[in-house]
This record gives sequence, structure tokens and C-alpha cells, in this order.
Amino acid sequence: VIANPSRIILYYLVSRFLTTGPCRRAAEVLASELEEHQLLPGRLDWQGNEHPRSYEDVVSCL
Repeated sequence: VIANPSRIILYYLVSRFLTTGPCRRAAEVLASELEEHQLLPGRLDWQGNEHPRSYEDVVSCL
């Protein structure tokens, strides 16, 4: 699945918003779905190859 950058950012922001309120389980499910469908920004290695990231990795980098 290829998502445009705006949607990736929106998914991430929604997941972060959900973690701060009473819908924490929804945030966990969304984070799992984002990883499963590779809807998180990847990371680049020193050769410029993109690799998937975990939700936790993305949160720690932002």
C-alpha cells in the first residue's frame, strides 16, 4: 500500500492524539495497523535504501 505523505502525517497525528485521551486501546490498534500496512515513514540507510520502521521508532525520532 502506498500512501501519500499527507495521509502518513495525518495517521501519525491521529495516533498520537489518541494516546493522550481515553481511547488508548484505539491508539494501540491504529499503531499496529500503521506498522502492518507500512504506513509509517521509513528510514534510509547509508546507501540510500529505505527500510520500514516500527511505530515506537517513529515516535522516538519525532
